[in-house]
Amino acid sequence: MFSILAFALSAAVAVTASSPDDPDFYNTVADIYSGPDCTNETFVWADPIFGRGGSCQPLDRHGNTPDIFSYKPVSIYTDCVVTLYTDSECNSTPYAADVDQCVQAGVPFVSAFVQCPFSATKLVR
Repeated sequence: MFSILAFALSAAVAVTASSPDDPDFYNTVADIYSGPDCTNETFVWADPIFGRGGSCQPLDRHGNTPDIFSYKPVSIYTDCVVTLYTDSECNSTPYAADVDQCVQAGVPFVSAFVQCPFSATKLVR
């Protein structure tokens, strides 16, 4: 019985592992918060950023996320750089987001730009 369970778990890990060429690839996972300082009281949920990066992406993809006042990446794909913005075009002040660091701007974050070595484009200012 234990060997069957171990095999099932290892198969699940293999399925969830992904690379930039996989359709379900996500480059970043972050905890998002509806208040300042990344506190447990304002934790909303862990949220992935999908794709190869290289484009300005909304943080609320489905219109069901409360305002994001603080953001804390828990994983970022190797050599990718995450930058948060308070506007939808990634033209506002950039806020660098690093793993296990709480980022806040005093106003809600709206968008993210993830730059990876394999991204097709780069943000030009």
